Amino acid sequence: MRNRIAVVTLVSVCIAAPLGAMAQTVGLGPPTMPVDQVRDIAVMNGLIAIRKIELYDGKWHVEGRDQSGKRVEMQIDPRTGAIAHLERFD
Repeated sequence: MRNRIAVVTLVSVCIAAPLGAMAQTVGLGPPTMPVDQVRDIAVMNGLIAIRKIELYDGKWHVEGRDQSGKRVEMQIDPRTGAIAHLERFD
């Protein structure tokens, strides 16, 4: 009985480990980018007054104003740091 439990445990570990790694590669895992890095990306893209940074719907959402005073909204991918959406309003 003890050997059977050991075999079942070993098999379950062998199945679960690749599934966990696969979840990370398809974007189901936790965000890897800290909020400080998100703020730096926003500043590098023209925001000088950041009003809000939130993580929801799988993306960082940043709101603020640029140097000319226009309102800016952007979405940043938390795994790659790529800007998924950028919009400037008058």
